[in-house]
Formats: sequence, C-alpha cells, structure tokens
Amino acid sequence: MIEFSWTAVAARPPRRVAAGLLFAVVLGLACGQAEHGSAPSAGAPRRVVTLAPNLTEIVFALGAGDRLVGVSEYSDYPEAARSIPRVGGLQVDPEKVAAMRPDLVLAVAEGNAQGAVRALEAAGLPVTVTPSGSLDAVLDSIRLVADRLGVPEEGRRLADRLAARRAAVRAKVAGRPRPRALLLVWPDPPQAAGGQTFLNDVLTEAGLQNLVEDRRGWPVLSKEYLATVPVDLVVIPESIEARAAWESGFGPNGALSTGAVAKARRIALPEAALTRPGPRVFDMLEKLADAAR
Repeated sequence: MIEFSWTAVAARPPRRVAAGLLFAVVLGLACGQAEHGSAPSAGAPRRVVTLAPNLTEIVFALGAGDRLVGVSEYSDYPEAARSIPRVGGLQVDPEKVAAMRPDLVLAVAEGNAQGAVRALEAAGLPVTVTPSGSLDAVLDSIRLVADRLGVPEEGRRLADRLAARRAAVRAKVAGRPRPRALLLVWPDPPQAAGGQTFLNDVLTEAGLQNLVEDRRGWPVLSKEYLATVPVDLVVIPESIEARAAWESGFGPNGALSTGAVAKARRIALPEAALTRPGPRVFDMLEKLADAAR
C-alpha cells in the first residue's frame, strides 16, 4: 500500500504543480523510455522544441531526446532534460523559441501558451498541437509525436505497450467494489480532477468512482461539499514543494480538515508522474489500482 508521506520526488520551482496541471495538469524505463537517439527518417526534424514537460518526456521515451534544442521550464524528466535550454514556463517566449531555429515545435491543446503557439505559427514555424483530455489522448499524442519525428514504429510500439498495461489494469479491477473517490490537485482552494480529463480516466480505470465525474475539467470544491460528500478515498499529488500547502489544508481550520474528506483514506502519488499526460501516468494507473484495493 502507498502510504501518505511527503518524500521528495525532485526539487523543482514552486509553481511546478500548477504548471503540470495546466500542461495536462518512477517507472519510466518500464514504459520503453530511451535517452539515446533514434534514427530519424530522411527529412525528419532534427531541432525540436517542446512547450510542455509531458511532451519532453514523450520525445525522450521515443529515443529522440538528442534532438531537443529547447524545452519548457518544468521539463525535469528524465535527468538529461534538465540541461536543455528553457523557453519559458506558463508563459512561453515566442522570440526565444524562434531564436532556436526549430524545425518542429510541439505544443499541448490546453494551457495558457496558446498565444505563443499562434505567434509561432504566424512566424512560419512548424507547430504540432497534441490532443488532451483522456488516456486515449495520451496514446494518440505519443503516436502523433512519433510520426512528426519520423519514428512512427517507435510510437506504435510504445503506445501498444502502454495500452496493454492499461488493459491489464482494467482486467484486474473488473468486478471489484468501487470506492468513492476524489483526486485533488490542489488543497486551497480545493480543486479536483473532473470529467473529460485524463486524471478522471486514471481514477475510474483504477477501479474508483470519481465523485465529480459529472463536473467537467478541474472544479473547485467548497469546504461544505467536502465535509459532507460520501468520499472513501482521496488521491493527492505528492511533491516537496506542495507539502506545506497540503499539511495546511488537512490541518486545523484547513479546507480539508473537517467531515468526510478529513476522515477518508489518502493515497499520495508522485506529482510529476501523476499530473503530466505522458508515459509515466500509466505507472500511476497501476500503482493506484494496487493501492486502492
């Protein structure tokens, strides 16, 4: 069982949690991650910039990390990503991106970098926007990025491996009781993963019933709702930077300090792996399915 502890997963800027969720939002090698370069097809892009950390992880997982010339501020996995020049965090700097002379820019379909995306497209730079909102979209993003990188077979193999692991989790939890759950992404104000998000898929496919599945996106929940909602289990993202915020939220007078949510069982999972729609979220799906039994 995963205990609710505040073990540091990595040192990152304090805004990393919010950034991961906007860009949405242990066992990377098992997902087929490779840090060595893959052989691109003729004419494939060789200077790539990613505007979100999940896309950085996908590029590395496809074996094309050596082609990255720029990444978003919060790209910290794998370790090799930390040394690549930054192009901004929540606010991407289009001029900095253009100065890197990329022949491919990868962006996400949600987040607040869309103005930068439009500026880059207007400047004639090749931008590919990946889908979001579900685990299916994560797999589609992997295939799409692989196609753009000229390594479609790598993308197919990686997506197939992840899809097989996902199917195994579904089979494992079939027929089990479904605890009523919330996946909180921030404690104050309390914010949860609602319907039409990839984290809703993580919850439900791990054998849990998402109590806010009928509320699309990332709903903010009132203290009164949390005190009375019949919740059995609360999933939270764990990071060293957010530890104080969560301790305050569950502490005396905190938004999560009374009623049902305060009494519910808690499961903490590494924030970066959980809240980024990349290969490692399938690790979290497996861990949650095991921990929620």
